[in-house]
Amino acid sequence: MITARSLVKSFGSHAALRGIDLSIERGELFALIGPDGAGKTTFFRLVAGLIRPTSGTVERTTKVPFGFVPQRFSLYEDLTVDENLRLRARLYSVPDTDARQRSTDLLERVGLSRFRGRLGGELSGGMKQKLALVAALLTRPDLLLLDEPTTGVDPVSRREFWLVLNELHHQGLTIVVSTPYMDEAEYATRIGFLDGGKLLMVGTRDAIVDAYARTLLEVQTEDRATVRSRLSSVAAIDDISLFGNRLHVRGGDGVGPGLLEEVRRSLAGLVPPESVRVVAPSLEDVFVLAGEEEPT
Repeated sequence: MITARSLVKSFGSHAALRGIDLSIERGELFALIGPDGAGKTTFFRLVAGLIRPTSGTVERTTKVPFGFVPQRFSLYEDLTVDENLRLRARLYSVPDTDARQRSTDLLERVGLSRFRGRLGGELSGGMKQKLALVAALLTRPDLLLLDEPTTGVDPVSRREFWLVLNELHHQGLTIVVSTPYMDEAEYATRIGFLDGGKLLMVGTRDAIVDAYARTLLEVQTEDRATVRSRLSSVAAIDDISLFGNRLHVRGGDGVGPGLLEEVRRSLAGLVPPESVRVVAPSLEDVFVLAGEEEPT
């Protein structure tokens, strides 16, 4: 559905994308994950044909107009929900009868039926994104592009939005979505880590996590500052990260399972031995390590 080869995009002296090679297959729900400034929006603008690459190519195969939900609300705030959808349908030559039926069905699916007469500018952040999704689906695309659709949206609306996307994916729609939220990647069939304009790794969640070649420990403690200070002198440890009331302690390259007993000894009298255990890495753990190991 989408193929990028040696894709580069520069804005003046700034390289937003640096040699992206990526294939996204028909029927996938692909999540592109990365922090602000990673190059996610630039990639979407290139796929959508809004800008041209500096070098390399990006090809998109779709039989009908694709749907695109940009990061910022792009519909008219001084039009109602219904008026926005009628305008979108006419711009894309969707027959009135089809447009009315599709609008009704889609608004019901995303929970906006009660707000058809409300102005776009009076909708909440989550409702605006749901309206943008409905507008993008009016043409019945076989490809849906969503650039950080849940940024700034409350957690409940985020979950509702992803439930709709998951349902659409199971109905056969190819979806490519970018997000800075690691938890949203759990919904995707495949994930790509993008940082500094480079694609660090691509694969299923399980494959990416299984490729994590470090020993990772979790330390549960209320005195995180003291624990962190004590562990900072352990040579076998190369990173200590805060995860709520826990610490993730990462062993250095080549450090084996013996790290568990070494950390327990180091924390003797401060933390009970059972509060230190080996854990599987989260996607955030994997992403942080991939970013550190990527050559600049």
